[in-house]
Amino acid sequence: MEKNPNYKPVYAEDECDVYCSICNKTVHIKKGEEIPLCCGKVMEVLD
Repeated sequence: MEKNPNYKPVYAEDECDVYCSICNKTVHIKKGEEIPLCCGKVMEVLD
């Protein structure tokens, strides 16, 4: 799969869990880490 040249990485402001609403996957990330892509979109931060 080719990377979108317009994609700009998004970084976590705090330690948090992120969620993919398409496949229900959750990932724990630390402050300053890039929020990963899943199912073709940036994962959502859980409050």
